[in-house]
Amino acid sequence: MKIVVPLDLSDVAAKAIPPAVQLAKGLGDDLLLVTVSGLRLRGDLQAQAKSEQVDVVDLIEAYLRSAASDVEGIKAEHSLIRGDDAAEAIVDFVKPDEVRMIVLATHGRSGLERWRLGSVAERVVRHSPVPVTVIPTRKGNGA
Repeated sequence: MKIVVPLDLSDVAAKAIPPAVQLAKGLGDDLLLVTVSGLRLRGDLQAQAKSEQVDVVDLIEAYLRSAASDVEGIKAEHSLIRGDDAAEAIVDFVKPDEVRMIVLATHGRSGLERWRLGSVAERVVRHSPVPVTVIPTRKGNGA
């Protein structure tokens, strides 16, 4: 079985990796780090890729390879998921007979910002076919 960790290349999302590693070690599972790539890529990733003169997909793949290689003590794989809606792509990607759970960090947005940007974590929790563990990262939570 695998534990899926969705990453958006932010430091906040990466905070889900250590708890996911601990869960995977305890359960004897592998880790699968995933990122969703589609038409609505973040502008900062496009700018970074342009400044480094690489394709955005190559930049994402390099990030995932690096994050997976940093995991110690368990097998860690990575996958790039195609899709324009991150939550929908993650939920569609997960197969209950292969994935035990999803572990993801939340950016902790609230109010107007949450309404405007939506909450990937909330939508994954609502629609996931497997259990979801949400790691809060909002300031004031010790994160």
